[in-house]
Amino acid sequence: MATAQRYKKLYQDRIPSEGEGRKQRYTVGAVKVFNDLKKERVSKRRGGGRKRSARKSAKAAASGTGLLTLSSIGKQTGISYPTLQRYVKLFGDRIPHEGEGRKRRYHPDSVAVFRQLRAESRPGRKPKAKAAPKAKAPARRRKARAKAAPPSAPAPKLLTLTAIRAQTGISGPTLQRYMKLHGDRIPHEGKGRKRRYHPEAVAVFSEIRSKSKRGRKAKAEAAAPARRRKPRAARVRRKAAPAAAASNVEVRLAALEAQLGEVLKKLEQPITITLRADR
Repeated sequence: MATAQRYKKLYQDRIPSEGEGRKQRYTVGAVKVFNDLKKERVSKRRGGGRKRSARKSAKAAASGTGLLTLSSIGKQTGISYPTLQRYVKLFGDRIPHEGEGRKRRYHPDSVAVFRQLRAESRPGRKPKAKAAPKAKAPARRRKARAKAAPPSAPAPKLLTLTAIRAQTGISGPTLQRYMKLHGDRIPHEGKGRKRRYHPEAVAVFSEIRSKSKRGRKAKAEAAAPARRRKPRAARVRRKAAPAAAASNVEVRLAALEAQLGEVLKKLEQPITITLRADR
């Protein structure tokens, strides 16, 4: 930007423009003038730079317009910069341009070529020219592959232990124990947390559950040592407890019979009822 402003101050009469100050705008031909000024300055500093061929100079002079960059072409056509670069790599022979690499510039006629390439290519897909056609296999080999490859059936959906628990009603720890004891009978794939089970495993788990005895021996085994640890005096008290309870019941029954007898005697006595006239 600083160099372009310096050229504007030094060579205002050579640069085609309209307006003044911040509203000053330049025509398309000004691009060529700026490029010429840059080359002249380089030749003065270094004693001469690269000279364009007479054919390219004559062609640029005959066109009467300046050269364009990909950025300016993108603004005119609405095509993204990467897409323009891809068109240059694929169809460089169709696009009129000068120079190579970063110094490559394009003639105004290239705008129409870029638009035509965009119309020929499908948006969002690679151009047909870039995709090389795949070599087809011989007819015999294709027929052999068609015969050898049977129609592929859809892969069965694998299940987790959580899904099997929901279907069978068996708890998770029990399913894991069955897997450790009868893993060779249960169809599965993978190991550890990535282990998954085939749908046939549901029937196998249900069968193992039906053959196994329900309930655990842990409670009985835990209670047995507690009984052995109790002293003999406790066992004697336990045996004597039912007899004492029976005697207490008999005493209470006798007391209840005595109370009922007194109540019956009171009921047999005559009842006197007194009525008052004032009420």
